[in-house]
Amino acid sequence: MATDVDVHGIIQRIVDILDSDSNLFDATGANGKVRKIESGAPRVPIKLVETTLPHIWVTTDATLDQVALAGVSQSNAITVLTHTLFFKIILIAQAKDGFKVEEDLDDFVKLINQNITANHHLQDPAAQNDPLVDSCIVKQVRELDTNMTGLDRQGRIVILKAMKTTG
Repeated sequence: MATDVDVHGIIQRIVDILDSDSNLFDATGANGKVRKIESGAPRVPIKLVETTLPHIWVTTDATLDQVALAGVSQSNAITVLTHTLFFKIILIAQAKDGFKVEEDLDDFVKLINQNITANHHLQDPAAQNDPLVDSCIVKQVRELDTNMTGLDRQGRIVILKAMKTTG
């Protein structure tokens, strides 16, 4: 029988990977770095209430998992499945003006992309083992809210696409 995917484990691994990058994350609030990275979706309305900025949340996308039969069944049980999983990284930052916050967000997105590309199997960042997926890529980057464009507080959503064959 095909095994299932540990979605929360994958989310936590993405958090661990981003958290381990000293160019991206510093909890003390060092200039130009994200101050907080956590799993789960942000509270709404995030634009107005969040004070620990820049801040990253890692959660599932609206379409969490698309499953396809990848093997034969045996004794009436499916033996191999291919999962296409979607996660989103929500990033909010604030700066003195709209241009500066856009520049900061672009830098953060670049670092996120580099981290996912360098560790596309989502291995443990410390031990460099225990891959959780067959592959993971940045599929899309978009604005969090177009009504925030040009303001001193803006956000991005980074969509990740991961593939995992279970069986």
